[in-house]
Amino acid sequence: MGQPTEKRCNERLSCSAPVEWGYFNKPEKFNARMLNYSRNGVCFECSRAPINGATIRVRLEAYHAECGSECRNNDECPWPRSIGLGEVKWCLGLPGIGAQRFGVGVKFHLPI
Repeated sequence: MGQPTEKRCNERLSCSAPVEWGYFNKPEKFNARMLNYSRNGVCFECSRAPINGATIRVRLEAYHAECGSECRNNDECPWPRSIGLGEVKWCLGLPGIGAQRFGVGVKFHLPI
């Protein structure tokens, strides 16, 4: 059997920047660590599982990595969004990390 077909339209870029997430219009915030991102979404690791299908905000706490995309002078640079709203598409427990951790996939709501 062959490899599954990749469904993503945009390239995923690795990142380990700290982020915080919370449910839209709720004051409570949770710490997380970004695993990767694209123009249309983000994947992060956290200790609290968000509800699948929920709208959440994801805010970048800090980003100090060097840009590896060779696009510093290009308006299309794929640096991570500093803040975004999106839908939780999946949430899976991460095995073998000790304390319960979750991997979360979020698809951003595109601006109008």
